[in-house]
Amino acid sequence: MVTVLILLGMILFFIMGWLRADLVAVIGLLCLVLTNQLTPSEAVSGFSNSVVLMIAGLFVVGAGLFHSGLAERLASLLIPYANGSETRLFYLFMLTVTFLSSVMSNTGTVALLIPVVMAMARQIKRSAKTYLMPLAFFSSIGGTMTLIGTPPNIVAAESLRGLAEVPIGFFSLLPIGLVVMVVGLVYFRLFGNRLLDQGSSNEWAKEETKEPPSPSVYVISIEKSHPLIGKRLSDLKWSNHGILVLKERIQGIRQHYETARADTVIRAGSLLVSGDEQQVRSLSHQEQIPYKKVEARAVNDKAGGVVLFTIPASSQLVGKCIGESRLRSEFHVNVLQLIRPQEEIAQVRLKDTPLRQGDLLMVQGEWDDLERIEQDTHLLLSNERVTDVANRTVSSHHQLAAGIILLMMVVLFVFEWVDPTVAVWLAALAMILSGAVRHMDVAYQSIQWSSLVLIAAMIPVGTALEHAGVMAWLVEWIENSFAGYGPAWVLVVLFIATILLSQIISNTATAILFIPLAIALAESMAVSPVPFVIAVAISASLAFMTPFGSPTNAMVFSVGGYRFVDFIKVGVPLQLLTAFFGILMILFLFPF
Repeated sequence: MVTVLILLGMILFFIMGWLRADLVAVIGLLCLVLTNQLTPSEAVSGFSNSVVLMIAGLFVVGAGLFHSGLAERLASLLIPYANGSETRLFYLFMLTVTFLSSVMSNTGTVALLIPVVMAMARQIKRSAKTYLMPLAFFSSIGGTMTLIGTPPNIVAAESLRGLAEVPIGFFSLLPIGLVVMVVGLVYFRLFGNRLLDQGSSNEWAKEETKEPPSPSVYVISIEKSHPLIGKRLSDLKWSNHGILVLKERIQGIRQHYETARADTVIRAGSLLVSGDEQQVRSLSHQEQIPYKKVEARAVNDKAGGVVLFTIPASSQLVGKCIGESRLRSEFHVNVLQLIRPQEEIAQVRLKDTPLRQGDLLMVQGEWDDLERIEQDTHLLLSNERVTDVANRTVSSHHQLAAGIILLMMVVLFVFEWVDPTVAVWLAALAMILSGAVRHMDVAYQSIQWSSLVLIAAMIPVGTALEHAGVMAWLVEWIENSFAGYGPAWVLVVLFIATILLSQIISNTATAILFIPLAIALAESMAVSPVPFVIAVAISASLAFMTPFGSPTNAMVFSVGGYRFVDFIKVGVPLQLLTAFFGILMILFLFPF
């Protein structure tokens, strides 16, 4: 009884959202220990569980796909093939969503593609609502296709290890996911799009915000015999003419760029500079040094790059000129551009222009220095986290490596040459060593620790329910009520019960609670546990009826401006259809 009361209390807190889900799980776990429902060793067993370790590694692998830009590139490849057809564009986009979410985090997929949806809707003059809810739904469907698509699949596979004659393979669930995807596409073609269709949207009627212009960047070549060799940059006074020296390329065994500072001594090689082209041309003629324009992204490398900052009202820079600021002296960064709406700021008078609230500064420097500026919120506010910009900049050169690593991980899963957890961690390590994940700090930051704590804390709850006899009681009740109709009806009950609970609490927590029940039912009925466990895994991931059924639903709920009733109106029919065909596929593929 104590265990049941604690579990009901946890579910109540999960539903009401009074506390964070991971905190609720930890409090519930401690309550089970303090009431002697679990021993301390049983309580912490979840933190060493292979499921938790595998999911942690998958977060790192997903970060490599995300930061390298491989996921975004895969998403954008299909869009041009729509040929102007909105229907074709919708289907191609949802196919892309489904594919991406089958190999990376559903949440990561949705976070990655929300900006793509917004831009796409703007281009075709349609409401983003038409795409955002299906984006969340098909990311959940995609998660059902592979072993790593969603945590419930991993929990199911690990639970069946040693119980099933043939373990769940990497693509064992793919036929179910494909059928559910087709059902979803047909549903939206016949009904769903009409329910979501908002007509031509006027939300794009306002003047679109222009992207800030890229800074003009040039490479100046300096020969070994040139008179500038040996001089310090501080002696040249090029900044008086609006020319900033950003980096120096050093010749030698390994040519590389180094960040230029005031005391940098010019050596043979080349300089990366930013400024007005007329001034650069004049300097080239005066000093007899050739130059050529390069892409602005040439500034970005592993050491540093360019970040856009906004000047807040409380900034110490308001009213000061860039020349009077401490940006260069204290933070060792360069201001490449001052962007002010409706006003052009000439490069030559940049350092003497008083700054105003709301001005945008395009700042170049080393990543560590840019992060120090970001931390000083009374100085500048970064338009995007410096760490995120650095991750994308550095990792964008490693798309091929990220793709090969993902492919090799899938091969290891399919042929089972090593344990699945080992395969994931080999891939995670390869992402770090290859540079697809910038460094170990980024790897740690990419892991969603709250999700891991939630999973690790919920795993022992199943043990407590078993100790308390709750599992035995549920097995007996379901068996007495439905076993007479055959195991297929028991599977249907499990499927529906899992769906209902996953609408209000985490799909992973739901799977962790119901999978032991599924295994116990199979043992009691002397049938294979595989169909029951797979039914729980699949149904836990298909949560369409509420905006809080999954993190992806919650993400698009606010962005799309949906109402709660919108999810009921669109999600309930889809839920019923996917449940029906999902159950049929499980019964067909995994006989008792």
